[in-house]
Amino acid sequence: MDFSELSHQREIRESLNKIFSEKCSSEKLKEFDNEFKHDESLYDFLATNGYLGLGINEKLNGSGEDLYDLGILFECLGFYAVPLSLTGCLVDVAQTLQKFSKNDNHQSIVSSITKGEIYTSAILEPLNHDPENPTTTAVFDGDKVIINGSKYLSEISSLAKGILISASSNKGVILVLVKTDEVKLTQLTSTANSPLFKVELNNVSIERSNIVHQEGRGLETLRYLLQINMVMRSYIALGVTNKMTSLIASYTSEREQFGRVIGTFQAVSHRAADCFIELECLRLVNQQASTNLNTNLDCENDALVSKIWAGNACHKISYSAQHLHGGAGVDKDYVLWRYCLLAKECELINGSASQNIERLGLNITSNQ
Repeated sequence: MDFSELSHQREIRESLNKIFSEKCSSEKLKEFDNEFKHDESLYDFLATNGYLGLGINEKLNGSGEDLYDLGILFECLGFYAVPLSLTGCLVDVAQTLQKFSKNDNHQSIVSSITKGEIYTSAILEPLNHDPENPTTTAVFDGDKVIINGSKYLSEISSLAKGILISASSNKGVILVLVKTDEVKLTQLTSTANSPLFKVELNNVSIERSNIVHQEGRGLETLRYLLQINMVMRSYIALGVTNKMTSLIASYTSEREQFGRVIGTFQAVSHRAADCFIELECLRLVNQQASTNLNTNLDCENDALVSKIWAGNACHKISYSAQHLHGGAGVDKDYVLWRYCLLAKECELINGSASQNIERLGLNITSNQ
């Protein structure tokens, strides 16, 4: 399989690198270390210049349904530690609606997202390690659906116009769009200060038309959402680990000890090489997963492999970066600490590597 980037993909990467290098300097990022981590002006800039339309059909104001293009955006978000949380909006909501909904209102939501409208998702639940079986419940009452339950780790919910919710019903799993003002939001404290919320639904009544998929396709839709979410979060991890690896290369090629650059010591060079190998393996499995998801709605094993490598790479490269920096990485005047926190968040969200290895093993032994 050839993963060489096309000319337009190289242009996307180059333009995003230029934008984020200018707008996400260390001084700029410091403004969001203790504040609400959402750069509204940068978000508007990306919307105005069409970057929120990556991976979206041209008919919906996007640039084409190529998830590799979208992966480039998320990789760059990780590399520059951009103060934007876009997975819930651009991945969970936009991709799910354009793939599974035939409702014109839902298609118009996708189009509005490319122009800067914010929607998000709330899929994960406290103490529930199986998101395909949500504990949140939905009861059908005529033309209404009554929803009760609790979700957490929902991105930028306070800014969202609507939230995509998963729930269990007597007709199986369903995904519905709920207006933000109909739920209770509680901001959570996260490892990397990401704007994450707990979402509580108490007898929330919505119209049946807010179900985003055809009847009987709820579980299929949810599985696709979880897969593409894992892959795009793995692209964020790719960007984060790429940055940490480049910091290792830069520091070890300049720092001197015992009259020599420490990068010339065999143990140091081998440790740095291991990081590079881990990084490139993560890049490969991400490319494979995003490419396969372009043509197949069910690529769970590819997504799990991507997430497993992301978890392992974030842990190993973060640990090595701190070790090889000799403690300088914890100094907040140096950039590394911010990426180590992001790496830990990327490692654990959607389950740890060991949890996903167990799921992959079950799939393989059952010939899935």
